[in-house]
This record gives sequence, structure tokens and C-alpha cells, in this order.
Amino acid sequence: MNLLTPEQLLASALRCSPDAINSESALAVHPNWDSFGHMSVMLELEKHYGIEVSDETIRHFETYEAIRQRYDALLRDRRVTL
Repeated sequence: MNLLTPEQLLASALRCSPDAINSESALAVHPNWDSFGHMSVMLELEKHYGIEVSDETIRHFETYEAIRQRYDALLRDRRVTL
């Protein structure tokens, strides 16, 4: 199973180039990551990373760093091949 990188996932959800995603990308910081963009991010996280959308996860996954940590954990836990 191959995972999208956080840059690929966010670029898909936010409809931008992966080059526009960096460690500072976050809700209300990235120009496309507004409330509607955040719902797109959450749906991509659910689809690709197995995140259940809830009030808690909606608040937790508001930054690139939080998404990167989930990606890294999936790589460790599932030994996913990129």
C-alpha cells in the first residue's frame, strides 16, 4: 500500500501545487486552507490515512506538522513502502 505524502495529500485537498506546501502550512495560514479547505483536508485524511472525522480530529489536524506526524506513524506502524 502506498501513501500520499503530506505534501501530496494537502496539495490535492487544497488544489495547489505540492511546492506550495511547507512546514508552516496550516489552517488560516495557507491561502487555500480556510474552513472549506479544511473539510477537504479532513476527507483526504479519512480516505488516505484512515482518520475518522470527529470534533477532536478536526481540531487536531490543523497543521502540516500534525499531518506529517500521522504519516510518519503510519510508515512505522504499517511498514508502508513508498
